[in-house]
Amino acid sequence: MKKLKNLFSWLKRKPTEVVCGCGHHSKLKKNFKIGGEKVKFRINYKPGKEFPYCLDCVSKMTITCPWCGRPIFIGDYVTLYTPTNPNFKIPEGTVVYTKDPLRLVGCQRSDCAETGADYCGIWEAPGKVKRIPSAIERVLMTGEPVVMNF
Repeated sequence: MKKLKNLFSWLKRKPTEVVCGCGHHSKLKKNFKIGGEKVKFRINYKPGKEFPYCLDCVSKMTITCPWCGRPIFIGDYVTLYTPTNPNFKIPEGTVVYTKDPLRLVGCQRSDCAETGADYCGIWEAPGKVKRIPSAIERVLMTGEPVVMNF
């Protein structure tokens, strides 16, 4: 019986690569260096599940925070701040949300975002902001206190 189990154990083994919806082959785990940080991406493999993007495409969707220079990943909350310095140079890898007025997509880290009430979007695939009302905007809309669970 043990030999029979060993014979068919290859059926339950995870593959080392999958084909993704973007058309690329992707390993299930891969290390990247993004914005000076070492990052390990992985795909949670389940048989029959389709993966829309390979790990290389997901790493290319990662952007840079204009204020701290660290990466913003797919699924992170973001802020949309306007630079106060008129001589501010937009760093490479930063995304401009609007040009007039200039609003840049920034990260949610405590040394960049002034408060959690400034989170007003989520960075989503394929590299765009899904806009959500911030806590301040919700208070202004309803006139009542707002509790948000991030």
